[in-house]
Amino acid sequence: MRYEFKLPDIGEGLHEAEIVRWFIQEGDEVAADQPIAEIQTDKAMVEMTTPVAGKVVALAGPEGTTVKVGEPLIIVDQQQSAGYENASEKSKTGQPKKRVIAAPSVRKRAREMGVPIEEVEGTGEGGRVTFADLERYAKERESASKEAAPALEAAESKTDRRHETAANEERIPIRGLRKKIAEKMVKSAYTAPHVTGMDEIDVTKLVEIRTSLAKQLEAEAIKLTYLPFVIKAVTRALKEHPIFNATIDEETSEIVLKKECHIGIATATKEGLVVPVIKHADRKSVRELAVEIAELSEKAHRHTLRIDELQGSTFTITNTGANGGWFATPIINYPEVAILGVHAIKRKPVVIGEEIVVRDMMGMSLTFDHRVIDGEPAGRFMRMVARILEHPEQLLLDVR
Repeated sequence: MRYEFKLPDIGEGLHEAEIVRWFIQEGDEVAADQPIAEIQTDKAMVEMTTPVAGKVVALAGPEGTTVKVGEPLIIVDQQQSAGYENASEKSKTGQPKKRVIAAPSVRKRAREMGVPIEEVEGTGEGGRVTFADLERYAKERESASKEAAPALEAAESKTDRRHETAANEERIPIRGLRKKIAEKMVKSAYTAPHVTGMDEIDVTKLVEIRTSLAKQLEAEAIKLTYLPFVIKAVTRALKEHPIFNATIDEETSEIVLKKECHIGIATATKEGLVVPVIKHADRKSVRELAVEIAELSEKAHRHTLRIDELQGSTFTITNTGANGGWFATPIINYPEVAILGVHAIKRKPVVIGEEIVVRDMMGMSLTFDHRVIDGEPAGRFMRMVARILEHPEQLLLDVR
């Protein structure tokens, strides 16, 4: 009996996904709940598992193929699965593979590292393979490669150089997360007329307060950055200027004002930009925001964010970090209507009254959809955010 495993509806409003990586091939035997592929949706990278055991007789297509919800992802011949659930996996040659005990996150990390997990000796309970085992294996393999390098270089020096020109360039397919980012950025840039306002903020008091609070929170292993303060300032401003906490419904030509503040945090990973969402950010304290930011950031870098943690943002903040530039022109996280960029904090000479003093200054950029927002309200929104960050002591009066 053949079973068609169709791409399920894995998230609200998601109609298709791209196959980024296959973990199986036609002819392989699979166990129920075995990982078969990594797919990229508009929101996140998702690891798919097969619900049945059997022999794989067909795949949806090569890596890079886009599959719509309801279309077959793989076809499995279940008649080949007799007794398979309790047997060890077998390769296409019929040779039994080593049975590996490892968490899904460890298996995924092994694939990312290019480590054949069946060759790794597990030191965990019951022989379970751990992250430390992967690192040890990788280091041993690297050491062995270095020992073999001189002989390899000597052999390569004798190879034909007919493809020397081609070797001077590298082509990287635009797939997976990078492809989704590209599509979303193009849609945003060519749909919403972007305008960016820029300003600089005197955050000298903020630097002092954060430094003091950071030392107190170190005892709880909580890392306090400037981002929680920025989020608090933004959510206050959104309450006073609700037009910024909105999205556009293109089909009905309506501006949809959001009653709740769900803040997207643009987060850079090795694979590209993701935007995890802090729900009800206005109801959370600086401490609670610091904890949640750290948790979401770790998940983003480990590719373990859930779909619901990447959906529902009403306003987005992007932080270029200490090594970033002074200003930028962020692209709106469409269909939102605005995005705030906060940039590096630098010591600069500033005129206060009749004196020149050194202050901690931070660049700020607000990009907004000019179909919805004009320059005057954008200026008022920026000034409110600036006033709060310039006088952060008032944030400490809020329990939340």
